[in-house]
Amino acid sequence: MNILVNLPGSSKEIAFQLQEDLMKVLNELYTVMKTYHMYHSESISAESKLKEAEKQEEKQIGRGDPVFSIRMEDKNPRRSSVKKIEKMKEKRQAKYSENKLKSIKARNEYLLTLEATNSSVFKYYIHDLSDLID
Repeated sequence: MNILVNLPGSSKEIAFQLQEDLMKVLNELYTVMKTYHMYHSESISAESKLKEAEKQEEKQIGRGDPVFSIRMEDKNPRRSSVKKIEKMKEKRQAKYSENKLKSIKARNEYLLTLEATNSSVFKYYIHDLSDLID
């Protein structure tokens, strides 16, 4: 910022405007990055819940006795619990797919914004500042 002290009035205004524009781009990158991190963590959470539901389903199926040894009274509650587990798994699968899609879209947006920010920073330091100094 020592450069700004030696600049004439209009050059200072231009420099401040360039810095302000750069800060806007950096703030946008920060916002997009936070959004991506939030969606990514939601996706990871949904994935772990889905895996948990799959384990419960495997456990329920693995506990199954041969059909011949199950009495009719025991059979209905078993079907009900299996259906509940399957329904829970389907819900978690849908939630995981939704969160994964959001995460991928946010990641793509983050990468595009990161590239634009890198370009702006490069332009600021390589072109704009050197033009102001000259």
